[in-house]
Amino acid sequence: MNAKTAVIFLAMGGPDSVEEIPEFLYNIFSDRSIIRLPGGALLQKPFARLISKLRSKGVQENYRRIGGGSPLLKWSRAQAEQVQSLLSAQYPGIRCYVGMRYFRPFTDAVVKQAYDDGFRSILFLPLYPQYSKATTGSSLLLAERQLRRLEDVTVETIRDFHDSAGYTTLLREYIDANIAADDILLFSAHSLPQKFVDEGDPYVDQVRRTVELAAGDREYYLSFQSRTGPVKWVGPDTIEEVQRLLAETERNIFIVPISFVCDHIETLFEIDLELPEKVGSPHRLKRMPMFNDDKRFSAVLAELVRERMQR
Repeated sequence: MNAKTAVIFLAMGGPDSVEEIPEFLYNIFSDRSIIRLPGGALLQKPFARLISKLRSKGVQENYRRIGGGSPLLKWSRAQAEQVQSLLSAQYPGIRCYVGMRYFRPFTDAVVKQAYDDGFRSILFLPLYPQYSKATTGSSLLLAERQLRRLEDVTVETIRDFHDSAGYTTLLREYIDANIAADDILLFSAHSLPQKFVDEGDPYVDQVRRTVELAAGDREYYLSFQSRTGPVKWVGPDTIEEVQRLLAETERNIFIVPISFVCDHIETLFEIDLELPEKVGSPHRLKRMPMFNDDKRFSAVLAELVRERMQR
């Protein structure tokens, strides 16, 4: 790649405040590449607006309980800044940006910003370890719409890092440092509509590979969270799996969020607050801390960029 390269980190995004939640939800439900609402493309946005209004109150309460907004952008920017610092001596022409799919700063706007800053070489690096068309794929579609308006841009993408030695080794270190000797090890990944898997989406297989590498010799279980809507989702559901394990054993459960690299609504609310309320026995549940601004994780990301730059 060009010595002067913009590295754009891709993430889902989240509202900065509860007042912005209707807009955030509307952006999600407007994305026809992953959610096909009835009525075809013409009615997608009207239905998205209606659904976002109906769901906003409940979602706003969830965000209030974790402090009023998502910390995702804060942690993503911290990672990007650290990666740029780690690479700056070897590649002084690199600059790191963060682009979000469903909230500001939007990925397409960040692509345009990098272009206006003089970059004609762009490397996309998703902060989703496992690839899915619903996450990395959707982010890249938004970026491509902007790229079609620009000239003379070279683009490369690190599609995933689900089996990266640096990533899986760090996961294993986090597990070893926080799990008790007799805990049950349960990995929890964001679920995906079964239809996507049937159509060839690699996400679930990549999650299983990550789990296998991170667990090492430990016995483990895998479940899926964040299932919503009247479609068939990949399971088993995390709440149901935790209930089953609590009923079958007196051991405590150590939960590892496997498709996330930093804290946001899925960890801070769904696992930390909602899950104990649904299953009871909060004293028997413990969650692994997320990477957030851990410099060891930024070093993993920096190495992924370095490997691509050296090709």
